[in-house]
Amino acid sequence: MKHYILLIDDDPGFLQSTKTFLEGEGFFVKAISHPEEGIALVKQKTIPFSLGLIDYHMPEISGADVIRRIRELDPNLTLIAFSGDKSDEVHNLTLRSGAIFFVSKGSSDMKLLGIIHRICQEVEHRFKPIQIIDETDRRKIIESVNLTSVSHHMAEVANLILKFAPTSASVLIRGENGTGKEKIAKAIHAHSPRANKPFIAVNCASIPANLIESELFGHEKGAFTGADAKKDGKFQAADKGTIFLDEIGDMPHHLQATLLRVLEEMTVMPVGSNTAKKLDVRVIAATNAPLEQKIDRDQFRRDLFHRLNALPIHVLPLRERTEDIPVLAKRFIEEANHDHQKQKILTPQVADELKRMPWPGNVRELKNAITRMVLLSEGSSLDLSVLKTPSASKGSAPAKSKHYESFRFNTVNEERRLIQQALEKSHGNISAAARELQMNISTFRDKMKKYGFKVNQPDKDPNQEIGA
Repeated sequence: MKHYILLIDDDPGFLQSTKTFLEGEGFFVKAISHPEEGIALVKQKTIPFSLGLIDYHMPEISGADVIRRIRELDPNLTLIAFSGDKSDEVHNLTLRSGAIFFVSKGSSDMKLLGIIHRICQEVEHRFKPIQIIDETDRRKIIESVNLTSVSHHMAEVANLILKFAPTSASVLIRGENGTGKEKIAKAIHAHSPRANKPFIAVNCASIPANLIESELFGHEKGAFTGADAKKDGKFQAADKGTIFLDEIGDMPHHLQATLLRVLEEMTVMPVGSNTAKKLDVRVIAATNAPLEQKIDRDQFRRDLFHRLNALPIHVLPLRERTEDIPVLAKRFIEEANHDHQKQKILTPQVADELKRMPWPGNVRELKNAITRMVLLSEGSSLDLSVLKTPSASKGSAPAKSKHYESFRFNTVNEERRLIQQALEKSHGNISAAARELQMNISTFRDKMKKYGFKVNQPDKDPNQEIGA
C-alpha cells in the first residue's frame, strides 16, 4: 500500500529536507508551505493521506487551528505536530488541539520514522479490505470519464468529475504541467448538461498582455489600432457552454478584477463598448502556479481565487502515481503504432525502467517519449537508449545553450545539477537561467523550490522573457 504524507511547514529549508528524507524512505510526500492549501487538499479528498505532519508555529494561522480544521474534515487522519519549542506547554497544546503525537524539530529522523511506520501499519490494517473490495469499481469509474489510469488517486479525480459535472459552479484544477488538466476539464464538460455546447480553451500565459482583454471579452470596431472590425471574444464563443482558462495564475493583475466581475454578474463588456452582454458560461480554470504565494505577493486576487476555487481538483504528478505509467505507455504505444504503421511492444523490463524515471513533464512528456521510441527503436520492443542525448565529441565547440528537453529523461540529480549550473552561469538571474534551459519561467521557479534553491531573491532582469 502506498502511503501519502501531508507535510505543512512555512520553513522552506525544513520543508525540503524533511520531504527529501521521507521520500528516500519510500513515502509520497505532499509538501505545503501555505496551511490553507493543505487544508483544501484534505477537504478535496483526492489524495489518500495516511498521516499529516503539521508545524505548530506558523505566522498566518496557528498549527493548533490547522490541526483542528483538518480533524473536522477527516477525523480518521492521524496528525503529528512538530515544533522547535520543546516546552511542556506547547506539547500539551498540540495534543489538546487533536494531534496524536508531538515531535520536536531537534529529534532524530529515525524517531520520526519509527512513529510514521507505526501509523502506516495501522492505516494498512484499517483500509486493506476496502482496497480489495473497491478495485473493480475504481477501474469502472476511471473508464467512465475516459481517463487512462489504475491508481486510487485518479479514481478519486474521476469521482469528482462526475460530482462536479452536473453543476454550473466554477472548478479550479491544480497540478504540474503535463498532468492532464485540460483532459479533466473536457471530461467535466462532456458529462455536464452543456456537453453539446462549445468547449473553448484559452491559455492565459500564451496571449500577449495587451491583447488578452480583447481575446477574452471581444472588441468593437475601432476600439484600438488594428481593430478593423467588431470581434467576439472567447467568452462569447463559449456562451451556453464551458470556457477553460488554463494557466490562470499568469493572468495580468489588472484584468483579474474584470474577470471577477464577469464571474459574478455573467456579463461581458467588449473593449470599446458601453453595453454589457449577458452570458451563460461555465468556467473551469487550471494552474500549476502556487496561487496562495501569488496572493501573498499581491500578484493574484484573493477574492478571485475563492470565486474560482468553488470546486477544487488537485492532480498528482506522474512520479507520485507510478502505477499509471505502464497503462499510459501501452495506450500511447497503440496510438503511435496506429499512426505510424509500427508494431512495437512494451516489455516488462522497459516498463520498470519507465516507472523509475522522474518525468518532470508528466503525462505529456511520457507520450512524447513513447512516440520517439516507437519511431526510432530497432526491433519489436521499445529501446530506451534512443532517448539519450549523444555527448559531444572531443574537441567540438560547446553548445551555446543546453535545451531542457534534452535532459528530460535523466535522473532527478541530473535535473538539479543542470538548474544549478544555469543559475551559476547567469549569476543568479532567474530569467536568464530559465532561458538557458529554454524553460518556462514559472516552471523554472517551481523546480528551484523543489530542489531547495532560493526563489525570493530579486531577479536582475525582470522584464526579459524567454524567447525575447
